[in-house]
Amino acid sequence: MRNPVVFAVVILVTFGASVQAQSNREILLEGKEMLQVGANHSDLDKLLRARTLFEQIVDDDSLAIFAHYYAASAASEMANILAELDDSAHQPKILDYTQYAIDHIQAAIDWDETFAEGWLMLSATYGFKITVKPLSAVSLSRKFSRAMSRARDLAPDNPRVVLMKAITDYNLPRIVGGDKDRAVDGLRRAARLFAEEIVEDPLLPSWGHDQTYARLGIAFMDRGNLEEARMSFERALEINPDFGWVKRMLLPSLEELEAASARN
Repeated sequence: MRNPVVFAVVILVTFGASVQAQSNREILLEGKEMLQVGANHSDLDKLLRARTLFEQIVDDDSLAIFAHYYAASAASEMANILAELDDSAHQPKILDYTQYAIDHIQAAIDWDETFAEGWLMLSATYGFKITVKPLSAVSLSRKFSRAMSRARDLAPDNPRVVLMKAITDYNLPRIVGGDKDRAVDGLRRAARLFAEEIVEDPLLPSWGHDQTYARLGIAFMDRGNLEEARMSFERALEINPDFGWVKRMLLPSLEELEAASARN
């Protein structure tokens, strides 16, 4: 006959573990939401708080891959914000955040070497580091290319992978393989893939749809297609109404071009 005391203890232990797992999941979801808000508003304090939440979960084997991934995301956002300030005094902190991101995304990949989103972020982080340490461009470019190739091999139709490849094609000089027309085609393909994407678990990466239209708007501005640029930026804000990059930087730049065009 089952011992009722032992049975009760087993139930309590099992229930406690379940509550803890759910609690950690809730912490991750809270951190992911905080990460989005921090990125939208370039809020370093909120991003730091989000990173702290993710760090609490790295020892939970069932969630560690996401904890490392989003901790890296938060650090990357902080590095980008400081880089935009264009102040050399921030250089050491930018490098610290960048290395932190590389270490954590590598930890995520170590959990699962088929984690395409991880390889993609690793590639993006190496790409950013090239802009911060141009003297290391040769070695960093190899790491960037290897990680990007791995992401594309694992998930060629992942909209974030397609988006990042398009951004790379747009920003690279033609002499080293860049192609702006190919990039625009890639951005359009990414937009279609995002429209079809269904993210079944809110813990999974879901960023990029708004950024696709922001990048398309930039491409149209560069071509002088101001009406299409505006439509793209407005679409980005439909997807993410608090998208600070579009609201504070890209739309004002477009409005200056529109005003100049109206005068001519």
